[in-house]
Amino acid sequence: MRKVKSSSSLKPSIRQADKDDLPAIMELEKICFKEETFHKKQIEYLLLKARSLFLVASVEGDIVGSIITLLRKHISNARIYSLNVHPSYRRLGIGSSLMDHSEDILVNMGYRNFTLEAGVNNIAAQNLYVSKGFSLERRMEKYYKNGDEAIRFIKKL
Repeated sequence: MRKVKSSSSLKPSIRQADKDDLPAIMELEKICFKEETFHKKQIEYLLLKARSLFLVASVEGDIVGSIITLLRKHISNARIYSLNVHPSYRRLGIGSSLMDHSEDILVNMGYRNFTLEAGVNNIAAQNLYVSKGFSLERRMEKYYKNGDEAIRFIKKL
């Protein structure tokens, strides 16, 4: 992975993920989520078989971010299942761009609600979601494997 040059020259490319991206997605997953990491089979399923929207952001050919949004038939609610941005590329608008691209696609598909969960201690993520128009829906006790609480957010599309 290359070093970030500057935020002004950063132009991420966002596109639908494909099978060839799997190694880079797995590496990003390990870097971003040490305890709650998806296994390779889970990522393969989400990428190739699940009813999902799986986007990646790349900079100079390197995948530096991803977003997985779960879609359900006959339900107008889509859920962000995972949002990853490589630590070297955080606070440069990549997570925001991934969310915007996902939202645009969901609106065109007819979805009405966008939901997600964030750890109660993940203030940076919470601030991003609020800045994107999400509002707090409820707290969820013992949501994560380690027993931590989460906050569920919702956005009307």
